[in-house]
Amino acid sequence: MTAWKIAVGLLFAFVSSAHAAPLQVMSWNVENLFDTADDADNPQDDTYLPLAVKQQRGQAHIDHCNELNPGGGFFRDQCLQLDWSDAVYQTKLTRIIDVLFSMGSLPDILVLPETENKQVVDDLVAKLPAGSFPTVVALDSSDEPISRGIDVAIISKLPLVGSPIAHKVNFAGDSDECGATRDIVEATFALPNGDPLTVLGVHLPSQGNPQECRIRVFQQLSDISAGKGPGALVLTAGDFNFDCTELTSALYDRLTQRGNWYLSPVITASCNAPGSSKFLDGLTSWNTWSYLDQILVSPGLSATQPSVMNWFADLGSFQTVVVHAQQIMVDKQDKGFVEPRRFDPKTGLGVTDHWPVLVRLLNRRGS
Repeated sequence: MTAWKIAVGLLFAFVSSAHAAPLQVMSWNVENLFDTADDADNPQDDTYLPLAVKQQRGQAHIDHCNELNPGGGFFRDQCLQLDWSDAVYQTKLTRIIDVLFSMGSLPDILVLPETENKQVVDDLVAKLPAGSFPTVVALDSSDEPISRGIDVAIISKLPLVGSPIAHKVNFAGDSDECGATRDIVEATFALPNGDPLTVLGVHLPSQGNPQECRIRVFQQLSDISAGKGPGALVLTAGDFNFDCTELTSALYDRLTQRGNWYLSPVITASCNAPGSSKFLDGLTSWNTWSYLDQILVSPGLSATQPSVMNWFADLGSFQTVVVHAQQIMVDKQDKGFVEPRRFDPKTGLGVTDHWPVLVRLLNRRGS
């Protein structure tokens, strides 16, 4: 056999193997990943400054905190007293990296809600081995004065196709009630065989906002997906902020069906564990679990729909990613009830109040 035939054979074997290798898509709300610099275009980042800077500003900083938090309470106190020093910031980044390393292999696509700007994403990636995530999408586009100035970033091992887009959310007649929210971030990546995969990164309005606000964003998300055409490979991931009472309702079932989305049935199963986030239901005063964080796919990625494309989402692989001790804490009474451990700037312990979620993409026709 000639040398060129051997080379071509080896190349074909490599490409075939690459095509068949599963890909991992993960979404992780990293909870208030701010840097220590004051962004003049983001008036609500002043909570995340070193205490020395706050004290140097004196009454001006106090007045600013009072203006942002007229009701006082926890968020006003945090604005005044939190010492978001460089050491604290670096520890927060390290905690996130510890979890990623503990996975064994890094995800191929990672959606990151609650990132302040591209700098924090670059700082995060810089703590990984060089070339771990060659593609960084951080558009830093949600800096309206009434927003918290946090965005959705996407990092990936895969190359981009075209330019990313930040879709402003149109609340139409509900603008007064809903205010500002995070943009829908769209990025298209080339899968190993060249198929284009469009990822829509989201962070819907929180539970402090009317349900209609989340519905509006979800409907716009569905419209963007529909605009890609029949058979397109579209995946949306992020913090959807629908709690378990909403997820188990007929409402969410209608939203996903009308939007033509496919999802793991565990997301809408119940208010019991598992879930990506835990909260106290004030109505009944019991702890509930919700998949605030989700990964949904278009018909083109469904195993139950015909497709000429070579990839599908194994929705049975959808799961939380809990791989490091710092992700876990027990209740304050130490009864053993488990929940995600949010980062504590004073002790440096914890990571974020959300657990990551992950799904695998597989080759539809094998190798």
